[in-house]
Amino acid sequence: MEVDYSKKAKKKMCPDWKCLRSFGNIVGKKIIQRVKEFKAANCLEDLRNAPGRHEELKGDKKNQLSCHLSANWRLIYQPIESYNFLENGGLNWKTVNKVEIIEAIDYHKK
Repeated sequence: MEVDYSKKAKKKMCPDWKCLRSFGNIVGKKIIQRVKEFKAANCLEDLRNAPGRHEELKGDKKNQLSCHLSANWRLIYQPIESYNFLENGGLNWKTVNKVEIIEAIDYHKK
């Protein structure tokens, strides 16, 4: 699968040393690992049952997905280019072969 980055994510995550500097060793290494998993997959469906619990988001983050980096941290990403939806409105994971990393966030930090 191809991986791209939002402008905000690119500043913090590319190259790998920036990712480690921005997020620390534990979360930074997980981000790097997840990106490698994206690149190794043929489509998003290949990651559905992979470690990190990939899941579709709702509300104001509809059409975005997340995967776990740690207990608190999530990597937020979205499909880009050609993909489609199932009859129930969910994303057809088999049609996603390019994603954009949006950000890594601590869901529990207020």
